[in-house]
Amino acid sequence: MSEAAPTNAGRFSSLQWAPWIVRPIVSFSLFAGLFFGAWHAAVVGFGVPPYLMPVPLSALEALVGNWPVISNNLWFTLSEAAVGLAFSVVLALFVAGLFVTSPTTAQAVFPFAISLRSVPVVAIAPIVTLLVGRGFWTGVTVVTIASFFPILVNCLRGFMSAPPQHLELMHLYAAKRWQVLAYIRFPFAFPFLFSGLRTAAPIAVLGAMLSEWLTGTRGLGYLILDSAALRELELLWATMIVSMMLGLTLFWMMAIVERHLLRWRA
Repeated sequence: MSEAAPTNAGRFSSLQWAPWIVRPIVSFSLFAGLFFGAWHAAVVGFGVPPYLMPVPLSALEALVGNWPVISNNLWFTLSEAAVGLAFSVVLALFVAGLFVTSPTTAQAVFPFAISLRSVPVVAIAPIVTLLVGRGFWTGVTVVTIASFFPILVNCLRGFMSAPPQHLELMHLYAAKRWQVLAYIRFPFAFPFLFSGLRTAAPIAVLGAMLSEWLTGTRGLGYLILDSAALRELELLWATMIVSMMLGLTLFWMMAIVERHLLRWRA
């Protein structure tokens, strides 16, 4: 009898997770079917020539036929986006903690962060290329800059959401600033951090691809640019589909990790 309890608990946990994972997949599959159906109907109905836009089946065939090339570039773009996101999280947490513990620093530095966010990534990428050079770290730097601000704003909201009574209790115990951040503010900021990550994940993919467009390094962005120059439209659209799926997958992964780590909030 004692061995049956964990099994039942595991089954119950799986049943709890199943609808939450299956429903988005089913909904997305239905939407994808409608999207590809509308795409095919528009191309056939309006008589769009293949050299302007292929039908979805041709793009999917190009995706399967060129998968070794696409997967190689996909891994490069994914690596840039993942490393850049990791750097932006560390930097945003550090800056947000500095802002919370030192309002004077926040008043001096936060306008600079806003002005940095207002600069287009297209203008930042060439400057990063001059400083870092062409290659993997150019994309990482661009991704870090592009995804930093939404994570910073959500971290600040999370740090400020700590209940006043918790902060007063830590003050009574003469806790240091880093202890207040680690034991009070950070746990309350955790959900806000994942909200920022869900927002920043598609931005990270776009930033990585944009740096590849401008620097000519390998990746999905470079593959799109190269296939457009060679008029290989089936490969171009196949790569665009993969890039959209990459952004969506990163968004879902952040949501899954958030649900797994924040089960205690339920």
